[in-house]
Amino acid sequence: MEYLTYGNTGLEISRLCFGAGHLDKLYDIQTGAKLMLKALDEGITFWDTAEGYGTQPHLGEAVRQINRNDIVIQTKTANKDHNSASASIEKALRELQTEYIDVMLLHAISSPEDLETREREGAFDAFREAKAAGKIRVIGCSTHLYTGAVMDAVIDHSEIDVILTTANKEGRMLEGGPFDKHLEYIERAYNLGKGISIMKVVVQNDMPEEDMPEWIEWAFNLETAHAINLGITEDKHITLDVGLARASARRRLIQSKAA
Repeated sequence: MEYLTYGNTGLEISRLCFGAGHLDKLYDIQTGAKLMLKALDEGITFWDTAEGYGTQPHLGEAVRQINRNDIVIQTKTANKDHNSASASIEKALRELQTEYIDVMLLHAISSPEDLETREREGAFDAFREAKAAGKIRVIGCSTHLYTGAVMDAVIDHSEIDVILTTANKEGRMLEGGPFDKHLEYIERAYNLGKGISIMKVVVQNDMPEEDMPEWIEWAFNLETAHAINLGITEDKHITLDVGLARASARRRLIQSKAA
């Protein structure tokens, strides 16, 4: 497994990120936690969830059974005003059974105007207060399916240190601009030291199963992505994703030695 620093955040993550968005649809909390723990045994130390996914309790049950410092947790809230965002942070701490959240994201920024609304500023205030209190380590956002001007806005925002965005082999699902330009945005953010995670790598499984390894390999070959966020719901996903992540790590190590 490859481990690296998440941009300039100082957090060390596994490049393969466990996307936990669908656990609640398939498993009770205890069973979902067992899958998380199996992933950790295979070296996946970066876990991604969100309040809206309903899977924070699954991660929390796994966290209860391990050394908290062994993992990095990224979660999100779609709430925009100060009070509801503050409540989301407290809920996340409670459900994740942790005293701190490594990365807290504003969920699904859709436009520059969305980022700049008075309500989002209220959420930022809640994030700032939680960070000052040691409840959050890093502030970021997800841009969900959106690119174009929204990427300019979040890249230029001085307090956004992590960006979770869509990227896949064919640029599918993106809204707001062409894929080649989106890759330029990702590269610019990466070069500025933002932590970059990519999602929708296998476009919500909208492809033949036999094609998935090729799409996942494309993601691991994207040098400007620190983390490849893959939705994992079965043991076979762990096996496939970990195998591809390890193969990518070996290639990158050989290339760096040859450089």
